[in-house]
Amino acid sequence: MDGRLYAMLWRWHFLAALIVVPFVLWQSTTGTIYLWAERLVDQRHPSLRFVEARGMPAPVSAQVAAALATAPQTGGTRHSASQGHGGHSTPAAQAGAEQRGPGVAEVVLPGDPGRSTTVLLLTDSGLPWPVFVDPYGARVLGALTAAEWLPGWSRALHGGWPLGAAGSWLLELGAGWAIFMIVSGLYLWWPRGRGFLAALVPRLHQGRRILVRDLHATVAVLFSAVFLFFLVSALPWTSFWGGQVLSRVQSLLGQQGSAGFSPGGASTGRMEEVLRPIDSLVAEARARGLGPGMSIRLAPWPNAPLYLMSRDNPPADDRVLLGDPVTGRVVWDVSRTDEPAIPRTVGFGIHVHQGDFGAWNVWLNTAFALSLVWLSVTGALSWLMRRPGRGWGVPPQVRIGWPRPLVAAACLMGAVLPLFGASVLLLLAVERSLRGRFVPRS
Repeated sequence: MDGRLYAMLWRWHFLAALIVVPFVLWQSTTGTIYLWAERLVDQRHPSLRFVEARGMPAPVSAQVAAALATAPQTGGTRHSASQGHGGHSTPAAQAGAEQRGPGVAEVVLPGDPGRSTTVLLLTDSGLPWPVFVDPYGARVLGALTAAEWLPGWSRALHGGWPLGAAGSWLLELGAGWAIFMIVSGLYLWWPRGRGFLAALVPRLHQGRRILVRDLHATVAVLFSAVFLFFLVSALPWTSFWGGQVLSRVQSLLGQQGSAGFSPGGASTGRMEEVLRPIDSLVAEARARGLGPGMSIRLAPWPNAPLYLMSRDNPPADDRVLLGDPVTGRVVWDVSRTDEPAIPRTVGFGIHVHQGDFGAWNVWLNTAFALSLVWLSVTGALSWLMRRPGRGWGVPPQVRIGWPRPLVAAACLMGAVLPLFGASVLLLLAVERSLRGRFVPRS
């Protein structure tokens, strides 16, 4: 039974690799670029990123207004007005009445007095492009195109852009199969006839096939826990699992986040209407001990609150203020420690993913990404060296009844990851329909 079970899992491990390797290479490349993107922009465009610290900064409203004045005002006009009684617009309706100009993704106030303020605008395609402002004179230093803004397009590609929800679904599917690959790979690697520690050392003198296999397997095992953490912590960002599955679980368990999240995207016209409230909100945030580094967002829907998040606190001490878009008054003040367990855990995973814990975090994430490339390359080499002749070398089907623990584990994983479960059923159906048409070479 063990030999046939091994052969069956090896076949599924191989089939999973056909799905996972493109996903792994894509995510490793885009993720590594994102990790280093801000540093690369600093080196390539220092005149835009750095300023001479002098005196008190200008009001945030003046800085943002200067950036918005450079934005094109054609296109992107959206209307979402609602009328109050008697046909007159209420202040809230007026605030959301006309969405003029391109979207504003975010306003980033620097935590370092020697850095510029960044106002991120959105192209029609959804990619951000930055306008840099000297915070002391409210003078625009310049701008970069969306193609030049590495943090924007690398993060967008990492999240499935430009396919939208479909791209997110594909990434979620890749993550599910990658989790399966790790679990099945651990079973295939598990030492049989060798000690556990000995199995972690590549066998250097038993031929190239064994050596390449061991170089693949040992790295996978040593990084397996890190792989699982990154894959699982990425799932809350996906549109289906994060937006549909996790949100429902949180609702059922009473674990919703208090402050939520703002995607930004309000138009330049809408942002111009809330400049004074932004000043009030920033002043109140500083009085409450936040800053000087802050991120400010405003969603495009009517009556969306101003969303202010501290960028200077340690990641474990995140702080979010929600402000009234008419008055700037703080209506909600939430710290990470106030959040329920699930959103607090999700937030921690996001910070690790982004390398927010410092240089060691960035280097660890880079090593993780490079190890994924290593596994893809050594896995492909191992397959090329093991396949017979010039055939595809697909491991042959094995007639075996699935052990009950394996069936239970598969059902559990399919229930927790519905897209993965659906893809397994589809693959089984395709394999059954093709049975007998092709004879795999062993």
